[in-house]
Amino acid sequence: MPPKAPAGTRKLSKEEREKLRRLEQERKQREAEEERLREEEEAAAQRALEAEEAARREERRREQQRQRTKQLTATLAVTRQLDLTMELTRGRLREQEEWERMMKCDGLPDPTSVPEMNRYLSLWRADPESATLKGALAKTDQVIHVISELEGVMEENCDATEKQRRDWREIWLELQEAQKEKLDDATYNQLLDLRPHLDLESMVYAFFTSSPLVSLALWSNTTRSPKNNSHEVKELGFTFTLPEDLAEAECVVRVMRTEYDHYSKFARTYNSPDVPEPDCSLLEAEDPDEEAAPAEEQEKQQAEGGKDKEKGEEGEKMGGPPVTAKKSKPPHFTETAYGELNLRRYRIQGGVYTIDLLEVPPQPRVLAECTITQVEEVCSVSRVHWVAQYNPPAAPEAAGQRRRDPEAVEQEMRQLERELQKLLLITIKLPDSAFWFEPPQMVLWDEQKRCWSNEYFQDVKYNEDQCVMQVRTTRLGVMGLAMNRFANLPFQNWELKPLGPGSVSLTLIAAVVVADFTITEGQVCLANLQDGARTALSHLYGKPMKPNILIKTLQFYGINLFPDRDSYCYIDGLPTKHRPTEQHLYRCLAFVAPALHFAWSRWNLLAGQTKLVFQMKTKKLSADDTQTGQPLVLVTPQKTSILECTEISQAFSTADEEESKYYADLYQLVLGEMGDSVRQTVQEASPVFIHTIHHVLKSASVISYC
Repeated sequence: MPPKAPAGTRKLSKEEREKLRRLEQERKQREAEEERLREEEEAAAQRALEAEEAARREERRREQQRQRTKQLTATLAVTRQLDLTMELTRGRLREQEEWERMMKCDGLPDPTSVPEMNRYLSLWRADPESATLKGALAKTDQVIHVISELEGVMEENCDATEKQRRDWREIWLELQEAQKEKLDDATYNQLLDLRPHLDLESMVYAFFTSSPLVSLALWSNTTRSPKNNSHEVKELGFTFTLPEDLAEAECVVRVMRTEYDHYSKFARTYNSPDVPEPDCSLLEAEDPDEEAAPAEEQEKQQAEGGKDKEKGEEGEKMGGPPVTAKKSKPPHFTETAYGELNLRRYRIQGGVYTIDLLEVPPQPRVLAECTITQVEEVCSVSRVHWVAQYNPPAAPEAAGQRRRDPEAVEQEMRQLERELQKLLLITIKLPDSAFWFEPPQMVLWDEQKRCWSNEYFQDVKYNEDQCVMQVRTTRLGVMGLAMNRFANLPFQNWELKPLGPGSVSLTLIAAVVVADFTITEGQVCLANLQDGARTALSHLYGKPMKPNILIKTLQFYGINLFPDRDSYCYIDGLPTKHRPTEQHLYRCLAFVAPALHFAWSRWNLLAGQTKLVFQMKTKKLSADDTQTGQPLVLVTPQKTSILECTEISQAFSTADEEESKYYADLYQLVLGEMGDSVRQTVQEASPVFIHTIHHVLKSASVISYC
């Protein structure tokens, strides 16, 4: 039963209860309306606050853009003044070099003068002394020097006319062809009489001579005995074993090694692809979103690649064929045909070997009191064409197809051995004139295809401990040892620091070697080079050179620390950066390097394409400073700032130390943040000194290759 109402209370009527319900409903409506009005007021206030913040951000962006334009214009003015000064300086340097060349009176031609070069070529061709082997080898050093100077003229004179370039190239080609002809003619004259170097017991002819740039060995089995089919040229570390058909042939084997390479420059892959350089002026990049597009596009491509990989794995799980993601090749990548050596990835190292067979010229006949010698119309070598009749065995069937009969396997091995015996066996001790960081490839110059090819070699073996390569070849001709150009790239670390007035040091810690360079006004020298535990190339220490000359010298020894524009195509895991930003940074680093110390940062690798990170060491670390580290500098296409995080921070952060200050580039940051002494050192640096630092930094590309 329902409880009874308390005494003294009256039961509400239906109308009263309805009235109370309406009052409660009206109260709730009022509260809801008040809440709505309050929320609208708060939303309006929030919108006003956001609009105010957006306006402040837009004003700050516009102010930064104004500062950016003003600062970059100021930096550009300094850069243009530097370039103008350098152009005038280069003109004076050329005049000085011409004067010094005239004062030498060494008989060498001016490489810029086509008439002088033609006269030199004509006199050389008519010189009877250069027809002998001794004379030809003695002249080689001078000729190679002239060719090298002419190549420097062709590379450096950007303002030359098309006719000048065409004339220089014609002389350049003729000099190289004449050098080959002189060596051939001298070899022929040496072979006119085998008697002085003939072993009367074995009747084997063996001759060797050398100069700083050319080594020549001649050998002939005059009795054509099958037993005499092998010869070792100890001076070259070169041994060959002739197949049966050549051991019984009447010919001379010539092994000639030249320190220079006159073949690679004619290969299709010698020069990088002609891809237009992007505009490296940061003044054009005003929209931050537009500048960030390359990085966003890269992330998008990486995401799509991940999706493709997931699809491939899913397809394999379903039992279907794997789906491979199509990886687009960079525009600078050079495609090659089958067997063609890509000289953008490899370099012919340690000189060039010419291994050919020559006909024996008519030998003198000794009579009672006279010697009769037959004179030929063409007094030059005649080559014997030889191609091995090699039939390579069929490729074995895939493993697991069927169980192979041991007797069949043994028969195939015997057949392979018989076929290999038809080839010329060559053993080469790698020359000490170059560094060999990994096993090289043996290649042969294909004159018809105009390329180095590796398709003519079989049974390749390499003894790493003794640095000895053994191969069998189906053809003879010009051969070379191809070495990977990027054995020392990317860098593990780099450091740029001032040494004193007019001198800075650049240290490159590469994959194998550690190199220290000293950069001065107009010149750079190798200060130290460590190859593991040993010191290398000490004869170059402290020897000032032009940057281009030093780079080529190191490459000659097999040390490539200065990548080309397309080198990134052949190195995995590089943090390739936004090209205009990186190039502008090298300019700024060159401006301030005489006063400040910079170094590699571990954060640079994964920071992204448009974020360039490095250390700026403004002071020496004390015991207390080791806990905080040195400041990091972040350079983007929009600005340059000092970061709150350091090299030893737990995580990378792009937050600025001082948001109120804006700097468009490193040069403006240093002028605005550093002391008077730093600014004075920066402003007093010689334009030639700054230009040299920039040249070396740009060539090393330490930001993208570390």
